[in-house]
Amino acid sequence: MKRPDSASLILLGLAVLVAASSRAGMPLFLACLGLALAALTVATSHLRLLLRRSRWLALTMLVMFGWLTPGTPLPGIPGASQEGLLLAAESLARLFIALCTVAMLLKVLTPNQLVAGMRSLLAPLALLGISRDRIAVRLALTLEEVEAARQPDDRQGGIAATLSLPAAVFGAADFCLGVLAGALLLGAWLT
Repeated sequence: MKRPDSASLILLGLAVLVAASSRAGMPLFLACLGLALAALTVATSHLRLLLRRSRWLALTMLVMFGWLTPGTPLPGIPGASQEGLLLAAESLARLFIALCTVAMLLKVLTPNQLVAGMRSLLAPLALLGISRDRIAVRLALTLEEVEAARQPDDRQGGIAATLSLPAAVFGAADFCLGVLAGALLLGAWLT
């Protein structure tokens, strides 16, 4: 059985993201725990890098929600409210779900596959007269610059003259992933 197309994997990642982050309370935290375990197993280095880069965002969310949301004051934590800290925990869980999903996608897809998958998923924009190829090229150039900035010693002499993307060939695995993504989205919408 051939490997699923990158567009199918991105679509599944988006469906998991929507389905998991649309929960509240204990189901949200269980989804967060499950995705965290999966990301730690599959993509530890990517998750660690994403967490390090988003630590100030997480701290800001904690302070903004925890201390600036009115509610029942907590005696042991001056200025914080019970409702604010619960809201902060839910928001941080949603952020962590997104980071885990992105880390796993970055682990299984190369930059070219990521661009090719996004290009395939942007095909409906052609009906609106928007060029998906231009968006794909901009994404590819952005990813190339990000990689070059991360490794300044290995910087190439410039941007490649041509951009080649893998061809999208859909098979049975892509159909199964599409059905799974649709079921996740339907489940998130109905519940």
